[in-house]
Amino acid sequence: MSLIAHLLEPTGSHWNQTIDELWKQFGAPHNLDLLPPHFVKSTFPRMGGMVVAFYDDNQLVGGGLLFPRDIMPDGRRCYTLRLHELDRELCDEAVSVALAPLPVVIYRPGDGVTFASPEPRPAGVWIGPPQETDLPAIAALYRAVWGSQPYPGDLFSAEFGPATALVATVDNRLAGFLLGFLRFGSMSPVGGELAVESQVMAVDPTYRNHGLATRLKRAQAQAALDRGLHCIQWTVDPLQLPNALLNFNRLHAVAGAFVRGYYPVQNELNVVTASRFIVTWLPASDHGRRGLVDGGERLTFADLSGVAVLNDGPQMLPAPDNPPWIAIAIPPNWTALQHRDVTLAAAWRDATDTIFARWVGWEAGKYLIYAVANDTVGNHYLIGKPAGPWAWR
Repeated sequence: MSLIAHLLEPTGSHWNQTIDELWKQFGAPHNLDLLPPHFVKSTFPRMGGMVVAFYDDNQLVGGGLLFPRDIMPDGRRCYTLRLHELDRELCDEAVSVALAPLPVVIYRPGDGVTFASPEPRPAGVWIGPPQETDLPAIAALYRAVWGSQPYPGDLFSAEFGPATALVATVDNRLAGFLLGFLRFGSMSPVGGELAVESQVMAVDPTYRNHGLATRLKRAQAQAALDRGLHCIQWTVDPLQLPNALLNFNRLHAVAGAFVRGYYPVQNELNVVTASRFIVTWLPASDHGRRGLVDGGERLTFADLSGVAVLNDGPQMLPAPDNPPWIAIAIPPNWTALQHRDVTLAAAWRDATDTIFARWVGWEAGKYLIYAVANDTVGNHYLIGKPAGPWAWR
C-alpha cells in the first residue's frame, strides 16, 4: 500500500461542497462518529485544524480531522488525527509517513474509552468531568437545545484529550455541559500560540436560574489558566441578548472580530443568516479576570457620556467621528423575532451586520464590544469602546 495524504484547502469557493461530499463518503448523516459538518466548514479551519483525505492507488480509503494538540519544543505544531477508515484499517506507520513531516498522534473514535470514574455526584450544583453514563444525556440535551446532530461522545474522553470536557449536575442529574478544543493562535493581539476554542455549551432550560453557564465557563477558564493557556475564544450570535449578558457583563470577555454568515446552517435558532461575533476572553488580564468572580459591570446610558447610538432597530443612524463609546441596539428576543417576522429579522440582521463590519475590530480605529447597557426605557444595547491595551494588559 502506498498511502497518499491530501490536505484539503478551506479557502476555495467549493469548500462547503467538498466537505459535504467527503462526509457522505464517510456515511453521513447516519455515521454518528462524524462531527457536525457546519463545525468542520467554519470553526475548524479557523482554529488551525486541517481536513485530510487518504488515497491508495487513487481510491479514497480514509480521512479525518487534524485537531490542534500541542506545540513541540522545536516550535512545530502537533496534531491529533481523528481518523475515519472506509473498507479496511489503515496502518498507523503508513498514515504517519503520509502525513510527514507533521507531528501527529493517531486516534480513532473507538479509542475514546476513558472518562471520569462512575461515582455519585454531591447534592446541589456540581461542575466536573463527565462520566461515560453522561454521554446519552449530553447528546439528548444538545439535540433539545441546538436542534441538530450532536458532537460524538468520544470527544469528551481522556484519549482524545479535549481542552475542556465538563458537565454540570443538579442533585446528580445532568443539567448542562461544555466542550472545548485546543486551537492554534487567537484573534487578539495577545494570548499565545496555543489557546482554547470553547466550541459548544448547553444548559437544560429547567436549570437556567442556577447560573450554570457562568459556572461552566469559569471552570473552563480556571482549567485553562492551570495549564498555562491565557486565551479562550468562541463564537456567538451578536443579537442574542442572554448570550451577550453572559459573555460581556458576567465573564468580561470582548468581541473583537465579526463574520457575516459564519455558519452555513439554518435551524430553529438561525432562521436568517447565521452571523457571529468571535468572542475572546483573556482571564489573566485586568479586564478579563473580573469575570472569574461575581459582581460585574452594570452600565447604563448615564455612565456613557458622548455615546454614539448607531441604529434605531433595523435603521442605521449617522455617527460622529471617533466617539468615546458606541451603542448598537439589539432585539429583546432575537429567536422569537425570527419566527414572528422573518422579513423584519432579516432587516435587523442586515443593518447590524453592516455596523459590526464597519466598527468592530482589534486594530486602531475600531471598537471592542465589552458590555450590555440599557437606556431609560429599557432597550438593550451592545457597548463598544476603542480597541487598545485596556483589553489585554
